[in-house]
Amino acid sequence: MRKPFVVSAFLAGLCVPVSAQSLSLDKFGGAVPGTTTLTLQGSPGSVYAVIFAFSEQPTSLLGMNLDIPIDWIDFTGILPGFVGSIGAGGTASVALSLPAGIPGLDDAVISFQAVAAPAPFLVSNLSRITPAAPGSFEPALQDPPVPILGGGTAPASDGRVLFVGGSGPVAQRYNSRIEEWEAAGVTFGVGLFSQTTGLADGRVLFTGGLDATGQPTTAAALYDPATGQTTTLAMNAPRAGHGASRLGTGKVLITGGFSTFDITNLLSLFTGIQGSTEVFDPATGAFAPGPTLLEARAFHTSTTLQSGEALIAGGLTLLPIVNIPLVSNTAYRYNPATNSFGFPAFFTGSRFLHSAVGLPNGKVLLAGGITLDLTQFIATGDPTTIVVGTRDDGQLYTPSFLGFGTFANVSLLSEGRAGAAMAVLPDGGAVIAGGFQLTIDISTGTFVANATASADRFVLPGSFVPTGSMAAPRLFPLAAPLPDGTAMVVGGGPLNAEIYQP
Repeated sequence: MRKPFVVSAFLAGLCVPVSAQSLSLDKFGGAVPGTTTLTLQGSPGSVYAVIFAFSEQPTSLLGMNLDIPIDWIDFTGILPGFVGSIGAGGTASVALSLPAGIPGLDDAVISFQAVAAPAPFLVSNLSRITPAAPGSFEPALQDPPVPILGGGTAPASDGRVLFVGGSGPVAQRYNSRIEEWEAAGVTFGVGLFSQTTGLADGRVLFTGGLDATGQPTTAAALYDPATGQTTTLAMNAPRAGHGASRLGTGKVLITGGFSTFDITNLLSLFTGIQGSTEVFDPATGAFAPGPTLLEARAFHTSTTLQSGEALIAGGLTLLPIVNIPLVSNTAYRYNPATNSFGFPAFFTGSRFLHSAVGLPNGKVLLAGGITLDLTQFIATGDPTTIVVGTRDDGQLYTPSFLGFGTFANVSLLSEGRAGAAMAVLPDGGAVIAGGFQLTIDISTGTFVANATASADRFVLPGSFVPTGSMAAPRLFPLAAPLPDGTAMVVGGGPLNAEIYQP
């Protein structure tokens, strides 16, 4: 098999021993049709070649130890950018167009590796691309070795994503370069309605949730994935359904939640909502009392703003002074510099168990949630008189430097959803997937959650559009943006993981 001259000449100069790896290869994209970008990081001025294949096997070539065969190496010399030199900044990129209409491409796995010269010869890591149609969910190449039921995620500095708390005491790490899972040690298993917060130094803070007796707990833990060590801690108050946000200072604000939990007695449930807060300091490992919320709340959202402040929005609450239960339509900003909450900002549509995410433009998106009309229930105590609604709208919060910030309406979701997963996308929007619609069984007075597999996409400047559905319904799923521009959805019932291709 003849090789193009440029590749032959390049490979001829690479007959040297392999050194320690210092050439990296990353991917971004994977949509069909669309453009996928391969990015190399290495020594400035080095000459590189990117090799690809549709299978993998250990291959030795001219002193190179590759993970892929060289069946397609002839094409390397004729594809633009697949051979070149690394720029002065230590990076180079290759743009790969993936056209539609090629049979089997959307079911293929394309493996890439790069080599660089002059001596000492360098070989990059392996990188895989699994092409998929834009706006679709596809099964991940691998399922999580241990099922993920909840918990949280934390990005690592090497581009991997850590999944913790939702698989009992097992931590798992996902490597999006090769779309594989790996064990990440033993950590802390959390209960329902807990919070998992990634810290600036890579450690993870677990707080609260329901314990084995079904009651809120003071239990907390600090997990260090670098050492595999878990340190058990305790908050000042038991909490479940609370909020937690890492602040610009590196500390974590913990807000509200239930102090007691009895879903069979709604009046008792509401009396368990608390307005106290705590601030966790990673430097000392201690929880200090924070300012009291003007409105006690649980099942709210807590979102970090680009200013380093936190936005506390919605939730179940008690009307101050008279302690009448209701669903909140207010939001408060916490300022760590003054250790205080500002005045309320109001939004359209009271809600709890909604989704929220901070967007790259500095705004915060709220979507979906549950609303309740408790008027007759408060008067009679009869749970069958509660009017239940699942919200199908959103709100977009714009911070104000001097003011409270403002909310604007967002167009409707394809269907109402609460407890949905939400992840930011590279275009500055977000995907919101799964969740449930809540109804009440009149005959028994019990709530019924109907999970959904559908998804919506938030597009700038401010609207929802339907997007592809997942393979199965997911109740309280977990979503994480991945370094390659896709998003993973796990948990909520199904044991597999699905990848959303924007």
